[in-house]
Amino acid sequence: AVLVVGAGYTGVEWACELRHFFPYLQITISDFLPRCLGPLPEEAAQYCEEYMTSHGIRTRYGAKFDRGNPQFWDKVGIP
Repeated sequence: AVLVVGAGYTGVEWACELRHFFPYLQITISDFLPRCLGPLPEEAAQYCEEYMTSHGIRTRYGAKFDRGNPQFWDKVGIP
């Protein structure tokens, strides 16, 4: 399992590239914000969200990264 922390430009690109080159990985992308690509228009974020989910990338928003907090890991679904 791979967790990409941050769903901005770089995080989204990284998650999609990992999916393309390593199709059997379990990929999850998370962000503290309520959606991906925060500064872009809502339509762009919706398109990106649909693309990622249709390609098997799990998305988890509203989750601030905290390596030592079990609640964070429960929220993103990675043991």
